[in-house]
Amino acid sequence: MKSINILISCLAVIFVTACGSPNPVLTKSPKTPGTELIVSNYRAMDQLLQKNQTGLNPAKPVLVTSLADLNNLELSSPLGRVTSEQLASRLVGSGYAVVEVNMGNRLRINRGTGQLILSRDVRELSRKSGAQAVVAGTFTVSHDDIFVNLKLLRADDGRVLTAHDYVLKMDENVRSMVTPVRHYTVY
Repeated sequence: MKSINILISCLAVIFVTACGSPNPVLTKSPKTPGTELIVSNYRAMDQLLQKNQTGLNPAKPVLVTSLADLNNLELSSPLGRVTSEQLASRLVGSGYAVVEVNMGNRLRINRGTGQLILSRDVRELSRKSGAQAVVAGTFTVSHDDIFVNLKLLRADDGRVLTAHDYVLKMDENVRSMVTPVRHYTVY
């Protein structure tokens, strides 16, 4: 009889404990709007770094440029610029030195478009910024998705060190950021 009472007491404690424990599925807070974009871009940067076999030196600068519209490499959009900012944030969080190109006139910056990089600019960019590598990319808008291609380029010659493709879902936030912006050059 004593064993049954102990067993019932133990079961009661387990039952009360289980009922009082929060269910992680039910207590999750609702998704914050826009976090899907950040998570997708952070994962993409992680993949780009993971695929790279060249051994970047975390202490040497890496430059991140605005993503260009694949249909017109002279154009970007708010999406292309915010994506580059999020990629740079992930690089810094991963321990890499990142050159901030918005802080002066050391590099050519395109007002309204961002820091686009074309192949002819890679050597000049490397020389002026001291960057060992450049993260550049393109995006293409479809009806329901944005297709993104990222490349890690060796800064001194533009050689592609690694590349990664991913898809962003077209939600209201993303749709509002895909309008292209005209190219204006500032020196």
